Amino acid sequence: MRSWKLALIVAAISLLFAQLVNAQDVDHTIVELELVLAVDASTSVDSDEYHLQRSGIAEAFRHPKILGAIDGLGEEGLAISVVQWAGAGKQLVAVSWAQVNSRQTSFALADRIDAMPRLLSGFTDIAGAITYSVAEIERNGFKGRRLAIDVSGDGTSHNNDPALARDRAISKGITINGLVIHSIEYDLGDLARFELRTHYRDRVIGGPGAFLLNAESFKTFAVSMREKLYREISCPLFAGNL
Repeated sequence: MRSWKLALIVAAISLLFAQLVNAQDVDHTIVELELVLAVDASTSVDSDEYHLQRSGIAEAFRHPKILGAIDGLGEEGLAISVVQWAGAGKQLVAVSWAQVNSRQTSFALADRIDAMPRLLSGFTDIAGAITYSVAEIERNGFKGRRLAIDVSGDGTSHNNDPALARDRAISKGITINGLVIHSIEYDLGDLARFELRTHYRDRVIGGPGAFLLNAESFKTFAVSMREKLYREISCPLFAGNL
């Protein structure tokens, strides 16, 4: 009699556990890629340069090349959010998470980005940007086969080593890609450009398939961002396990 009761209890617990697991799966929308665009809003980025970043990202999501890459993901598409970052403790979601899986949803995202106000200014804390972006991926309600953070910026970190935050992100299956922007206003020559690229290469990017691109100025940001997004959306090199 006791064995019979114990078996019932075990079966009930197993059923409850299965229901809880299924409920968790239902709560998450499956996508091919979860992507955070982490945009530099530090003081070194003036108003015109901020607008060039904003319009460059928006234009990308209306471009035939990006629309084609999105079509290639199928119905699941990707989930994307835009985060602005500056100094320590200064990170905010500027465009909340959206599933993009068609021309219509891509254009809708572009419209939201076009309307995105500047929310921050201050020093440069890339580590904080990475940590904040990781948290956004972990709590966003999506479940992606690939996870990526796209960090763009025109300067090195004032404090906090971004490599530590990068390594924690990699341990969670997240790839970090970089886009270095060379600011004419703050251009200190070839050595400074080399040091900026080296900082991103050695301390920021990482994970399977990670890559670094270069924008010669904010005026060429749109072209570089479009190429970066195309590679992130269409390339399966940093595919993880669902």
